[in-house]
Amino acid sequence: MNYVREEKGFTIIELLIVIILIGMVLSVVMPVSYGMYANYNASLRAEEIMTYVSGLRREAFLYSERKILSSQDDDLTVNGNKKTFNGVKVVISEPIVFFSNGTSSGGVIVLNADDIMQSLIVKAPLGDLFLERNSR
Repeated sequence: MNYVREEKGFTIIELLIVIILIGMVLSVVMPVSYGMYANYNASLRAEEIMTYVSGLRREAFLYSERKILSSQDDDLTVNGNKKTFNGVKVVISEPIVFFSNGTSSGGVIVLNADDIMQSLIVKAPLGDLFLERNSR
């Protein structure tokens, strides 16, 4: 009598094929996921600055103080005082002024976080804020 042994399981070839397929999927998915994560982090940092600038606009009106925004050494300066945001380079070509009557001179704040360029646009005369991503 011959007994046929039925063994259940996977062969080494089947396991290798599955590992290779998983590696191929990950090699495509990981760069895309990292790019999305970097964009998300850059947007969060830009929104943090946008919130800060919005607060300056409000303070200028509420406390009747003039706020002058400029940049120095890749940092934001408000009335000559530096404000540093971690991982973000700030460039303002022409100073932006928030006047005590609630108006603004308008201008553009260029933000660079993780090599992702964004522009924070301050519209004159009311100081409305808009965040736009710059193309590379």
